[in-house]
Amino acid sequence: MPSDTTSAPAQAKANGGTVPITTSSDQLQPPTQSDGQQERSGKGQQEKPIAPPASKESVANGSQAADLEDNNGGRDKEMESITESDTDVPPPNSTTPFFDSDPRFEALVRDRDSLRAEVAEMRISLEKIQSKHDEEMELLQNELKQSQNDKEHAETQFRNLLGKVNTIKSQLGERLKADAEELEQKRSRIEELEGKNAVLQTEVESKSAAVKSLEKEREQQSKELSSLRNRTNLSQQNWLKERDELVERESYARSEFEEAKQAMHNWEILAMEERSIRESLEEKVTDLEEQLVTLKSDYEKASSERDAQSVTVDGLQRALQDIQSARKQELREIVESSDAQLEEHRKKLQEAEKNATEAIAKLEEAEAELKRVLPFEKEVKEKNLLIGKLRHEAVTLNEHLTKALRFLKKGKPEDNVDRIIRHLVTNHFLHFLALDRSDPKKFQVLQLIAALLGWTDEQREQAGLARPGTSSGFGGSLRIPSTSSLLSRTPSSPSLASEFLMDNGRQFYSCVKRM
Repeated sequence: MPSDTTSAPAQAKANGGTVPITTSSDQLQPPTQSDGQQERSGKGQQEKPIAPPASKESVANGSQAADLEDNNGGRDKEMESITESDTDVPPPNSTTPFFDSDPRFEALVRDRDSLRAEVAEMRISLEKIQSKHDEEMELLQNELKQSQNDKEHAETQFRNLLGKVNTIKSQLGERLKADAEELEQKRSRIEELEGKNAVLQTEVESKSAAVKSLEKEREQQSKELSSLRNRTNLSQQNWLKERDELVERESYARSEFEEAKQAMHNWEILAMEERSIRESLEEKVTDLEEQLVTLKSDYEKASSERDAQSVTVDGLQRALQDIQSARKQELREIVESSDAQLEEHRKKLQEAEKNATEAIAKLEEAEAELKRVLPFEKEVKEKNLLIGKLRHEAVTLNEHLTKALRFLKKGKPEDNVDRIIRHLVTNHFLHFLALDRSDPKKFQVLQLIAALLGWTDEQREQAGLARPGTSSGFGGSLRIPSTSSLLSRTPSSPSLASEFLMDNGRQFYSCVKRM
């Protein structure tokens, strides 16, 4: 049988097919009584393992039953059945390498090896049992019936197991055929894949070189990208800074534009107001020029009157001096002649007394006249001082007016006049606020402000300058008093018009200097 088993796998391997597992029923049958007639092999002969389907219990029971039936030949029958079963089992090296590579077949081989190891262990235990057989014979005879029953049960189990093994064998054969076909297909597939793998390997090598070059390019591009990112970050930061600056400039420009727009609107309103003021001021300037002409004529009259009065004062002073000198001379003559003409005066005592009374009367008259002339002298001195001040102020005012006219001719009339009028009005308004409520000048300053601003009758009524139903013109509010009224007033109460001219002349001159 070993030759048959080795030839079948070799032929199957040469044909490229699968090797079927063929196990005869004789190999797996339990030992029977007919087998006990064969010769028993010696104990020193090398024993081979039992077939895989036999278990420990079945083999042990079978051996015990054979020993009970035949004391001398039972063991021989069992050993012969074991040797026959061992000879029927194919050697382990009879399989092809193809089956060794199959996992299922390897599992079967491992099961077979494990069963062989178990058989070897059972042989060892059987030798021990045989050594103790003589001692246990009596006990085994009593257990014969039970062992026979166990044998029958084991035979039935063996038959069932044999049927299962046959079914498993058929199933495994079909599976092995299918696995062999699948393995052949997989081998062809592996060969194809190996060819493709070689082609792909070459492609991989070429592509790896390309990948290396691309990696270098990627590194260069990453460096360029990092530099570009840094540049973009810097440019973005610069752009953000410029945007913030532009936004601030835009907001500042918008605020300036709004302020300029509001200022333009205010300037337009002021221009309209100042245009109306300028028109009214032109009329006022004409009135002031007329008043200036009248003032000059009045001033000339006052100067001529002053000259005449100075002549009369000189005459009065000469007359007074003559009277005083005459009186002194008379007194001297009287004193001088009194001694010489004591006798005569004594004689002429009556005449002297009369003359004395007359002289006393004349002296009283002279003293009375002197007393009457003294206040006029003081008033003339004060008026001379006032006239000198007025002359000086008139000269300075004339100079200021000429300079202002020159400046007005050079510059724009609207701006200059408006600026001057604004300055004058502010000064008068501040002066109006500084005055006490009980001061009568406050009302006069308010009238001047109304005249400069050209208030209407309704505005004058609201300010309390006019009663309802009355109207006051510009000429009346700025009417300059005549020379007689100026001379009739005392120096302690100067007129508001002179103060107005003096103050406005100074303010006008200061405005011209500032411009």
